[in-house]
Amino acid sequence: MSLPFSREEAVPDRAATAPLRVVIADAYAATREVIGQVLAGDSRFQVVGSVGTMEEAVRLIREAQPDILLVDPWLSGPAGMPACVAAKQFRPGMLLVALLPEEREEYIRAAQALGADASLQKRLITRDLMPVLREVAGTRGR
Repeated sequence: MSLPFSREEAVPDRAATAPLRVVIADAYAATREVIGQVLAGDSRFQVVGSVGTMEEAVRLIREAQPDILLVDPWLSGPAGMPACVAAKQFRPGMLLVALLPEEREEYIRAAQALGADASLQKRLITRDLMPVLREVAGTRGR
C-alpha cells in the first residue's frame, strides 16, 4: 500500500454524513466492478460513475463534480496523463488516487508528478482501497 503523498489541498467541505462522491476510470471493467463492490460496503463513499476511457472520465468529472477520482493514469495511453492534470485543474479540490499496475518507484513518481494524492496497486485493491481512501480523504472516524 502506498501512503498518501504530502499535499496541502483540502478535501471539499462536506457534512459529516454526506458521502464523498467517487468516479472510477479504468480500462478494465473487472477492475471497475471490484472497486465498486468494495466502495458499496462503506456509506462514506458513493460511486457516481464508472468509465473506461479518459474522455469519458473528463466528461463525467464535469457533470458529476466528484470529490475523488480513482484513475489509471495511463488510461487511453500517454494522453491520459495530461488529462489527469487537466481534470485537477478544472476540479481543483478533487482528490486523485492513481491505480498503478505495480508499486515501482518510477510509477509512483509519475503519479506524484500528475498531482495524485495517493497511489494504489491494482492487485491490492480489495485489501488497500479503503485504508488509502480513508487516509487521503481524512474520513477516519466518520
